[in-house]
Amino acid sequence: MPALAKIQLLKEQMPKEYQSISHFVEHAMQSIDTLVEEHRKYTAAQALYGDKIVGSEERLYRETVLDVREQLLLTLEKTVEDLLHKGDKHWNKHFKDGVE
Repeated sequence: MPALAKIQLLKEQMPKEYQSISHFVEHAMQSIDTLVEEHRKYTAAQALYGDKIVGSEERLYRETVLDVREQLLLTLEKTVEDLLHKGDKHWNKHFKDGVE
């Protein structure tokens, strides 16, 4: 499932007063996409200039970006779960300090 669709789905599950959290994650994802695009352009310019692009470094960069995006979504999922189970004494919280 694409990230923005997943964020939208999680937003719909959240109580109304907490839905602004999903806007933060959307904005963070857009910022990451912008950073990736700028990096792509910079790398292309370097290649045109004649600099050698190290494939292993580019792969590591892409993997790191994907990991960060995945962690943002996972954190949002955990936050939604904690919000939905708020007041449930049998729920083991993901975030011990709460989600307030």
